[in-house]
Amino acid sequence: MRTKYLRHDLLNAWQNAGLSTIVISCMPVWFFLVYQLVHLVFHSGFGVLPAGALGAAYILAFILAVVFLPVQIYGRVTDKRPGSNWLLLPASRFEKFFSILLVTCVALPIVFCAVLIGSDYLMSLIFGSSYGGPVLATVFDRLGSILDEIHSDNVRLAFSGPYALYLSWCSNILFFTLGAIFFRKNKTVYTILSAFGIGLLITVVSGIFVANGFDFNFEPGDINEDSLMRTVNAVLFIIYLVEFALLDLGIYFRVKTLKH
Repeated sequence: MRTKYLRHDLLNAWQNAGLSTIVISCMPVWFFLVYQLVHLVFHSGFGVLPAGALGAAYILAFILAVVFLPVQIYGRVTDKRPGSNWLLLPASRFEKFFSILLVTCVALPIVFCAVLIGSDYLMSLIFGSSYGGPVLATVFDRLGSILDEIHSDNVRLAFSGPYALYLSWCSNILFFTLGAIFFRKNKTVYTILSAFGIGLLITVVSGIFVANGFDFNFEPGDINEDSLMRTVNAVLFIIYLVEFALLDLGIYFRVKTLKH
């Protein structure tokens, strides 16, 4: 792959979504400032930010990033003039596709996490007990405790907490990136509606499949903790494999067939 085009794509991503990425990544700061402002107005003083608020800040930042940043970075490729300029760039369609993967699944999460975690730690150092401790360490501790309870004695869940979060980031942002380069208008709305439609279709098909005589035919003695964990790992692996294969193929063929 030509590094020159990748540098161009990274620069384009920064110009189109750099400020938005920083603003979204600083969500713990905004939560803290808004909480203290409200507390100051109604209680005539500063208060201690509830522990759950910072967790909500992380979740909201994640959602806003995967939903809106792909449109800002790649949404204009479906517009006539910017899209035509993008198609004329001296790089193959595969190079452009692979660059999209690197930007959305490598560069963007690195910047997002660096600013998010950095702002969280900085606020905890400056404001101490009124802000609370860094959230990420607490999240990983709780995820580790949950996974320790799920693991059997001999077989562990294949995906650790951080790895599961990263896979969730990649699957979600690739889905919204596909929507950003597929739909020409109302990209975010149509992508969200598509997600609901796909979820409904999977539910209906699964219900029909079960209703038409699919029988697990398991006896309680047929299952132990080790076999259950192996089954869960296999199912998760298949789901992620199919999901990423479909998303990657969708993005590739959209890039390959995009015309103006």
